[in-house]
Amino acid sequence: MKVLIVGSGGREHALGWACSRSSLKPQIYCAPGNGGTTQIAENIDNIDAEDLISIIEFVKHKKIDLTIVGPEVPLVDGLADMLKKSKCKVFGPTQKAARIEGSKAFAKRLVDEAGVPTAEFEVFRKITRAEKYLRELCSLPVGAPIAGNKPFVVKASGLAAGKGVRVCSKLEEVIDAARDMLEHGAFGKAGSKIIIEEYLNGIETSLMAFVDGEDYLLLPPSRDHKQAFDNDKGPNTGGMGAFSPLDDLTSEDTARIAEKVFPPILKKFVKQGTPYSGLLYAGLMLTDYSKEDKGVKVLEFNCRFGDPEAQVLLPIIKVDPLEIMLAVAENRLKQWMVDNDLEPHDWQKLTGDRHAVTVVAAASGYPESYPKGMLIENLPSENDDVILFHAGTAIKRGRLVTSGGRALDVTGLGGSHKKAVETVYAAIEQVKFKGVRFRTDIGRKEY
Repeated sequence: MKVLIVGSGGREHALGWACSRSSLKPQIYCAPGNGGTTQIAENIDNIDAEDLISIIEFVKHKKIDLTIVGPEVPLVDGLADMLKKSKCKVFGPTQKAARIEGSKAFAKRLVDEAGVPTAEFEVFRKITRAEKYLRELCSLPVGAPIAGNKPFVVKASGLAAGKGVRVCSKLEEVIDAARDMLEHGAFGKAGSKIIIEEYLNGIETSLMAFVDGEDYLLLPPSRDHKQAFDNDKGPNTGGMGAFSPLDDLTSEDTARIAEKVFPPILKKFVKQGTPYSGLLYAGLMLTDYSKEDKGVKVLEFNCRFGDPEAQVLLPIIKVDPLEIMLAVAENRLKQWMVDNDLEPHDWQKLTGDRHAVTVVAAASGYPESYPKGMLIENLPSENDDVILFHAGTAIKRGRLVTSGGRALDVTGLGGSHKKAVETVYAAIEQVKFKGVRFRTDIGRKEY
C-alpha cells in the first residue's frame, strides 16, 4: 500500500508515525515533509502542500492508494475534490465541506441553523456597521465615544494560521481590532470579513472525530494551549502544547457534549448535499460544569487534525488509525466500527489507560519574527514513553536545523496524566538550539 501525507509540520510527522506502525505496512511519502519525516518516509520536498496540481500528478504517477491531507489550506482550496475527480482515495473533506474552517462566517451560520450552542455573534464587512452594532448592543448614544469595560472576541473570518483572533477586554480594543482587520489588512483577505462575538468564560476543550457522512467515531477529548507564554499569557500561536485525555471529563460527559455538537452539524451537511468525510475538529468552551453537558458552546470548527493535538491523540490510540482513515475514504466507517465492536463514543476503548502530553520547543521570537537555521542538538532518546515529532526542522548539509517557529513537539506518555507531564518535561529540557524556549506549565494545572 502506498500512502501520501500532504504537509510539513508536527501533525504530518505524527500522521506518518502512526501510519508507519500500521499492520497495512504502507510505503509512505510526505510532500514536502520535514527533517523528522525522513526517518519514516520518502520526502518529496520539491512539492509544496499548496501545489495542488503537482500533488495530483504525483499521486497518479506513483499510483498512491490513499492521500492524507494534513493542513487546512489544500482542503479549503479543493484538493480532495480534485483527487476524487481523478478516482483517487483521499482522507479529507471536499472544498464545500471545508468551508467550516475556511470561513468562520459560514461556520457560525451553519452552527446557528443546526441549533448547536455557540456564542452570540454578528458578521461585518465594514467598520461603520461594527461601530453601530457595538453602540446599540452597549446602549451608547450616537456621538458618544465607543468605550467601556465589556469583553468581546474579534475574529478574521478566513484562514489566518490560527492567529486571526483578538480577545478584547475593552470596547476601544474591539474597534481597534476590527479596524486593524477590515481597513488596515492585518490578515489580508482573511480579515476582509470579521466576526464580533460575545466573550465566553470557561474551560476550552477540543473534540475530534473521524467522520463519514452522519457516522462518526469520537477521539479522546484533548486540551491545547494557544498563548505563547506560561499562564496563558502573550499572543496567540499555532499551539504551544496539548494533552489528552482529560481527567475532568468522564466518558459520559464527553458523550453528552458530542451529541450536542456532531449529529446536528453532520445532518446539516448531508441536507445541504455536501456530506462531510474526514476529520472534524470542534473547539469548545465549557461554561458551566454544574450542567450535564458542562454548558458546552462551540468556538470553532476545523476541517483537519489539530496541531499539536494530533501529537497526543495518535500515540494513545491502540487501534490502527490508518485502517480508520482508509475506511473513511472508502465510505465504510460504520461497517469498520461494527467489525471492531465500537460505538461512536467509545473513545476509552481506543486508548485504554494511556495519557499523553506534548510540549512545543519554539524559536526565540515566535510567533513574531524568529531566526531559522539554528543547529538542533542533544535530542532526547525516543522510547515507549517519549516521542519526538518534528514540526519546523530541516536537514541542511547533514545537520538538523530549525526551519520554523515551532521546531519540535516532544510527547511524553504515561499511565496517568501526572506521569505523562513528568516524562515530557524531563525530555524537552534536554533539547538544545540557540534561543529555544517552551512553556513550563502545559498540563501542570491539572494536578
